[in-house]
Amino acid sequence: MADTFQVLLETVSPVHIGNGEKLSPYTDYVYDDNDGTVYIFDPIKIEKALSELDNSDEAIDEFVEMVMAKGRSNQQKYSLKNFFSTWNINYKSLAAFTIKTDANIKTEEIHQLIKSGNRPYIPGSSIKGAIRTALLYHHRKEEGYTISQALNDLNKRNRNRSPNGEDLFGKGGEDVFKFLHISDTSFLSPNDIGIVKTVRYHLRKQKTGISITKEVIPENKRLSFRLQVKATPQMKLDKRFSYFYKENGFTGEKKILQIVNQFTKQILDFELEYLNKYVPHLKQLIAFYQRLKDAAESFERKGNGAVLRIGSGKTFYDNTIVHLFDENDSLRLIRQTYRNSTEPFPIERAVIDRGNVYESTMGWVYLYDERTIGKEKG
Repeated sequence: MADTFQVLLETVSPVHIGNGEKLSPYTDYVYDDNDGTVYIFDPIKIEKALSELDNSDEAIDEFVEMVMAKGRSNQQKYSLKNFFSTWNINYKSLAAFTIKTDANIKTEEIHQLIKSGNRPYIPGSSIKGAIRTALLYHHRKEEGYTISQALNDLNKRNRNRSPNGEDLFGKGGEDVFKFLHISDTSFLSPNDIGIVKTVRYHLRKQKTGISITKEVIPENKRLSFRLQVKATPQMKLDKRFSYFYKENGFTGEKKILQIVNQFTKQILDFELEYLNKYVPHLKQLIAFYQRLKDAAESFERKGNGAVLRIGSGKTFYDNTIVHLFDENDSLRLIRQTYRNSTEPFPIERAVIDRGNVYESTMGWVYLYDERTIGKEKG
């Protein structure tokens, strides 16, 4: 629409924003390792299939027993795939949708994506939260925010649990972010959902922790959303927040993307330095971050978008303004936040596990001004 600023979001790495639910291998899905397909079941179809059996009561009792056991006993006995085979039920016909994956699925729970009617999307609130951090960083940098102020504000938040930056943006109904509207993205098809495994990789010890399996929006998917500023001159905002004014040419919206990109570029510079220092052998991962940095620099030159990180996998650095300070002051702030930490935190990164090959991390997206699509992209 001509009177709204539409943004094209392109996933550069898998994105996971959870709904708080998990899929159980004992009730919700079967993984077919012959073709790498996960069959996510429709519970109504399961109920119907069981009720139509000649010995339906016995089958239902066995199914309930399996649900209650949830793998605490012999896994082979309580295999959902074996259960359907025993009762001569074609489990593939019970699927609500299927997901192709190269992840090595066994009997783990799968963290679900936020979806509407099985259609994945990215909530506007997730995008807005990431933008808020970038704008906070921008203003703190301009005002010469000190480590003493940061430590003092951190202590206040620990006591009052107040939102980050409310002294700057305002509290409650006075928060200037009420003038920024970000819609949910468009929907994808259930068949667009992917599944990945992530592990926390310790950069110093070069070891991985327990893996977590997640539904994701895979890389190279495109969604769109509306970014709109709504303030009018009558509202007389502080001049620092002039980008919240609605103007012809979408000056404010473009300024916000510019600030977001500057913030992300700072993070990418840090990550590349960190990775080259601790894990220079992870060349594919370093190349991934270099590609992100190159994209951020291209957006900076052309003024047509931003690199942003959203959802699961974000680090302390992505969610805070710690990059304002030098290394020593940053460590003071980090240790104040994580009082029980004995080392510079965070020293771990959540990487995508593709069979002990670590090529990327979660949550990276490109944001394009949709009006520039069709022109040369960086």
